[in-house]
Amino acid sequence: MKRLACRCTRWCHQVYVGLPALRPFSCVPSASAVRTSHSFTPGSILPGTVEVSKQRFEELLESEMVHFARALRPHPMTLQQILHLTDPTALRTFLLEELPIRYARRVQLVESLPNWKSYPSMRMIRSLYADAFRRLRALTQDDKDSFRSTLQDIKRRNANMLFHVVKGARAVRTNKSFTDEQVNRFLDEFLTARIGTDILSSQYLSITRPDSPTSIINPECDPVAVVRAAANDAATLCRHHYGWSPPIDIVDVGQVRFPFISQYLNYIMFELLKNSLRAVVERYGSRQVAEAYPIRVVICGDDDTVVLRVSDCGGGIPLDDMDQVWSYMFTTARPACEEVAAANACSEPEDEDSDDDGVAPLAGFGCGLPLSRNYACYVGGWLELKFNSRVWHRRVLVLESFREWPRGFEN
Repeated sequence: MKRLACRCTRWCHQVYVGLPALRPFSCVPSASAVRTSHSFTPGSILPGTVEVSKQRFEELLESEMVHFARALRPHPMTLQQILHLTDPTALRTFLLEELPIRYARRVQLVESLPNWKSYPSMRMIRSLYADAFRRLRALTQDDKDSFRSTLQDIKRRNANMLFHVVKGARAVRTNKSFTDEQVNRFLDEFLTARIGTDILSSQYLSITRPDSPTSIINPECDPVAVVRAAANDAATLCRHHYGWSPPIDIVDVGQVRFPFISQYLNYIMFELLKNSLRAVVERYGSRQVAEAYPIRVVICGDDDTVVLRVSDCGGGIPLDDMDQVWSYMFTTARPACEEVAAANACSEPEDEDSDDDGVAPLAGFGCGLPLSRNYACYVGGWLELKFNSRVWHRRVLVLESFREWPRGFEN
């Protein structure tokens, strides 16, 4: 059996790298291939298959997951390449090889934490990604319907991943297993890795949408329309928590269109505007006073660069806190992570497959700014803060058009 396991692992590797294999290894635990008995009955099984117990099958999958995480690397891709991935069959074949590698590496990252099994949130994360790995490895390239439904289900089950990982990371820090710097490095690597995986899976779901196939990347993204939508959502959330919302003025300096992922821009602007709204509300206390201090969003740019500037008179950030604003562990609000259900926890970019319809807190998770910067940097831009600690606070988001952007991502 030990020799058999090695052979199965090698066959899986051959399928991934495209080497010729006599017969691709299938991880489908069909009734004819998986039995509770340890005996072999060659006459009763298909040629090229071997009967193993369910326990042994799970052990083989665990071994394969370790192999994928340690021996295989994701393929780096640029956003231009993603934009041109419009053939569902080719993309499905690629994702069946690519996504298990990325999920396996995520499992390995969780297991790298000291005493990770003692934290329920980390066990949950490990379980979700291990399950996603197993389910994808059980699919064949020809079963497009099962692949799409499986991908949708994985995205739904992972919709609250940000809540779990932030809660787990805070537990690790509370127990002094990690320093703040180590926790930030872990979260940065983990959350950055999710972006590339999300882009790839969302692209497939977008181009195979039955009613209106499209791309996750909008070749004519209208930043003004995205900002208006984000402002409306942020103001609605502010009214839900405070009963009123300060005014938001949006200024369009020249009509700009550029290829971008609209849902990521929406997420970034939503987080920035939430911060501004909370700062103004808590500084002035009433709608009448705040009317004289509207939040101002200025949008300008050209074919290569788009700049979005969010300014408010909410008082800025104390100098003592400036070194911590990009930390996932820092928040000036009351920590919200322990006070909400997972379904309402942290908001992330939504697409057609999100099933999170709860009301998010306005602040308190400490991950809005660093995660927004993560998204901006991942797609070739940057996010910076400028402020006068006593009067105003300005957030500047700069996005580079990736028409000619060569960067690839592999996480």
